[in-house]
Amino acid sequence: MDEKTYMELLDRAYRIVSPKVQRRSEIPRLRVQQIGRKTVVANFNEVVERLNRDAAHIAKFFMRELAIPGTVEGSALVLHGEKSPRILEAVYERYIKYYVVCPVCNSIDTELRKEGRIYVMKCTACGATSPVRPL
Repeated sequence: MDEKTYMELLDRAYRIVSPKVQRRSEIPRLRVQQIGRKTVVANFNEVVERLNRDAAHIAKFFMRELAIPGTVEGSALVLHGEKSPRILEAVYERYIKYYVVCPVCNSIDTELRKEGRIYVMKCTACGATSPVRPL
């Protein structure tokens, strides 16, 4: 194979792979709205799908950390209490740190499984398996 053909194939490979790598690092920001005495995370389903987590798990984490009740209504998380967007962002960052980011390679492409009585995070990028703290 000559150098020209090799470089063409390499360029083609970079065009295919680069968009996927960029998508991995994108974590959606929360869109928080205050409606009366309720706080609504409008893009909750988008967050759930991107982080590859169960909606009930993320909602339970938010409700426990903020010590307020809430429900998942359609594609939004409704928290029954007034919380500032900065507080919700801080809780969201904590969730990502403890339950999403691989401690070995820092990838966000992980899966959360319950094995017996403990939750285990499996990284799809490097294959590492590590236990996470219970809710």
